[in-house]
Amino acid sequence: MNNKLLAVGAVAIVAGAVLYSQNKASVDVDLPELAYVPADTAVFYGQLKPFPYSKYFALMPDAMKGTNDFTPIIAELKQTSDPNAVFLASLMEKYQQSLSSYDAFKSMWGFGDDYKGMMYAQGLMPIVRFEVADQSSIINSIKQSADEAGIAYTSETLDGVDYTRFNISLEGLDNIDLIASTHNNWATLTLATPLSNNQDLRIALGIEKPAKSLADTKKLPELISTFSLDGNSVGYVDHQHIANAITGKEDSRLHQMLTELLNKAQQANALDAISTPECQADIAYIAQKWPATVSGTTKSRITADYADFDVKAVLQSTDQDLLNTLQAVRGFVPKHTTQLDGQMLSVAYGIDVAKVLPLANTLTGALKSAEFKCGPIVALQNEMRDVSTAGLAMVSGFANGVQGMSLSVQDAKFTLDDTQGPQVESLDALVTLSATDAHGLYSIAQGFVPPLANIKLPANGDAVVINEYIPSPVPLNFDIKMAMKGNHIVIFTGDQSARIANELDAQSVTKNGFVNMAFDIQKILLPLLDTIAATGQLTNEEMAELEALRDQPVGVFFATDITDNGIGLESNVQITKK
Repeated sequence: MNNKLLAVGAVAIVAGAVLYSQNKASVDVDLPELAYVPADTAVFYGQLKPFPYSKYFALMPDAMKGTNDFTPIIAELKQTSDPNAVFLASLMEKYQQSLSSYDAFKSMWGFGDDYKGMMYAQGLMPIVRFEVADQSSIINSIKQSADEAGIAYTSETLDGVDYTRFNISLEGLDNIDLIASTHNNWATLTLATPLSNNQDLRIALGIEKPAKSLADTKKLPELISTFSLDGNSVGYVDHQHIANAITGKEDSRLHQMLTELLNKAQQANALDAISTPECQADIAYIAQKWPATVSGTTKSRITADYADFDVKAVLQSTDQDLLNTLQAVRGFVPKHTTQLDGQMLSVAYGIDVAKVLPLANTLTGALKSAEFKCGPIVALQNEMRDVSTAGLAMVSGFANGVQGMSLSVQDAKFTLDDTQGPQVESLDALVTLSATDAHGLYSIAQGFVPPLANIKLPANGDAVVINEYIPSPVPLNFDIKMAMKGNHIVIFTGDQSARIANELDAQSVTKNGFVNMAFDIQKILLPLLDTIAATGQLTNEEMAELEALRDQPVGVFFATDITDNGIGLESNVQITKK
């Protein structure tokens, strides 16, 4: 295997680089406003097709809308004499007030029933554009907040496009202007600074098209196709454009504005160490192997009573050798942890412990031996020469054969004891440990964990009660059982968990995942609400928001895995109106 390729992955890992819809997926991207998005924007997010935001808003529980999330911050900001802080507080307060109903939200910000919009950048100039039904609402709302704070603003026109410039004065910094405009039923929000020029503003306002736009490329269709997105929403962070702008390999608008920013901060030489030809080449090579972080929807169904949508995010890699090496560490995750299936919560970690040490040795070895010429990267290589994997050897030796572990809670009830606090009244839960040879692993564990020496697990899979071997400050009023189900060691209590444990016997231990997590907000809160109320620590308003979740199930599922396209995170969110 090419050591330099592996080292690229090792550098990325060491550096911490791990980050609606129609039923038929489509790679057609038809949004005329993309013609005003620079092709070299380092960041982009677009809701390319109408999202039924009014339906989604009606489905969301009040506790998830954040109607009071900013209240403490607003109160603190209002106490200052800084007009900018008061301006921000007023805008936040208006936002919170608008969440009382969708009619209020539309009236305040001009939204229609559906939403389309984009966020991107012209160099360092952030740009937010979205479709509006009422072009005056958002501008009037911002002006009202500016008046309350004493923020000066002027109404200006550029090539027939009206916009308002709000002056934000920050101590020690050049003036920053918030630019707000509505034109052809699209609103634009951006920041004008001494780093930006008139052409940047023209591009941001959709007056002038960039020399090369995102619409001129096949980037979005290719991302949608490569990552099996549905074409309704897609976003990315372009690591290559960022890397090349920082090193100066590309004379992009991002590089020009970054250079000017450093000059103004009297840090003109801050990036000299990584701007050498050698660093430009090495860092570009690394970025080429980890070109982007990509996200988007893969499916979604939203009605007046139900929402079910899947979202995917991938740290993209083109280094297939490295991905194959990482995939070897994947392990087994039980079927009951691979989706929302009525559980209160579940967590599964699939890992082939025997492959962890070889992976660590391969990555560190590749990083140490790869021939980089960039000084800072070479320095990192030298530091890695002292890294030892001896500790991993001990762990992998003891747990050799382990392929995964999981915890799932199907149900739980709590009571509040005046002296000892919350107590578990009943529990339905399951813990699993899966291995290629679970019987042999258990025999080894019995020699290291004394209580296990006294627990004999029948070969026929029958469960034994193990309460007496579990230390507990209070007596448990339910039986905790342990059993060997094929190559799965299980500890469980409760009827639902007993059924799931029995089903494990037929599940072969294969490499089928990495990390899964699922939780049902309603089911988690229900057993806790009475206990929380009894403490008296929450206000009536806060308790009312939590109480609203009693009759509105909200389930979330996450799965992290290593695929042929990179390190991916997939999520499923389900909201039911009752």
